[in-house]
Amino acid sequence: MEHPGEHYYKLNRLLLSISGLCPYQSKRNALLIRAAYTVVMLSSIFFQISSIFTSEVTVDFIVDGIPSLLLIMGSLTNLYMRINHIDKFRELLERMSKDWALQKSHDEIKIMHEHAETSRLFTLYYLILTYVNIGGYNIWMFIPDILDTVSPMNDSRPRVRPFNAEFFIDEERYFHLIRIHISLVLLMLPVIYIASSTYFMTLTQHVCGMCELLGYRAERLFCVVRDEATGGLIEKSQISYGNMAVFVRQHYNIIQFVDIVEACHTVPFLIDLMAIIVLMSLTLIQVLTISSFELAIRSFGVSTTSLCYLFMVCYMGQRITDVSSSICDKIFKSTWYNAVVSEQKALLMIMMRRYHPLILTACKFYVMSLQNFGMILQTVISYGMCIRQF
Repeated sequence: MEHPGEHYYKLNRLLLSISGLCPYQSKRNALLIRAAYTVVMLSSIFFQISSIFTSEVTVDFIVDGIPSLLLIMGSLTNLYMRINHIDKFRELLERMSKDWALQKSHDEIKIMHEHAETSRLFTLYYLILTYVNIGGYNIWMFIPDILDTVSPMNDSRPRVRPFNAEFFIDEERYFHLIRIHISLVLLMLPVIYIASSTYFMTLTQHVCGMCELLGYRAERLFCVVRDEATGGLIEKSQISYGNMAVFVRQHYNIIQFVDIVEACHTVPFLIDLMAIIVLMSLTLIQVLTISSFELAIRSFGVSTTSLCYLFMVCYMGQRITDVSSSICDKIFKSTWYNAVVSEQKALLMIMMRRYHPLILTACKFYVMSLQNFGMILQTVISYGMCIRQF
């Protein structure tokens, strides 16, 4: 459904299509994409688990192997948990289209465009930074082979590998085939994470925009106007955007929108949260021990990416809570006392929401907020120090 802000979301639609999660793509294309992604990820999981039976299993081996397994299994889990909510994805996009189609003033249109532009820029920069880093790491993996060709030595330089894996073939003979598989895994792995996280950012920025827009309208629902005939001031209820029922309905639509976002993301949030705690605890140990430069760089990159993802989710959850509460504050600060009693009662329904602000949670177990983000960091550091003692 086309709307004035459609161009802001084209990149998100493209990422969802590439990951097989776009509600508007054909079922055949979506199934092919999901199948290809699943085969590549499952093969990587199989090869990594196989290395347990052909290598000496030590604490360092486990600490080095678990993060990569968690990332790959997490991407598959994210994919298949969101497949069940494709219809809700469609409903959310249609609701966004209807919100853009509402009649708005110039200032209100500006509010919508600002939030949509923020989500577009976040998606673009997130995509670029992710693949610049992954592309750089892929090039770094091939540097020893390039140097062996350009400036050969008596012994081949040690080759870089992002994870332990047993391919059950002659690795010297089929070296390029193995490298292609590893590069393919590294390039495909972030797709689901990027598509889902940027889509979440787009949805939550839209919620923030609608809450800010509704707050803007709340401040102007009731006003004191000048009587042109007498030149004096008269108090009256002036609702410029329809009637009170429309205002209340728009607020209810925002609540419904957030409820759908919560239903789509609450279980993946909980899984991601548990995985991030384990992942960052293990990578923290690797960064602190610094057994090799390559491992330290890889661990630092993984932990930084996980931290940024968790911060983004918690920050947007906090933003939704704040902007939803601000609507009630703006209603309270408006000249509501100029309204008739029936209109005041209608506003009271919205103001009561001040005591139950909109929140996003991980299965009601964890509230997405900046305060809880700090608590997670403390937990990660505690677990990391505890594991390091072993």
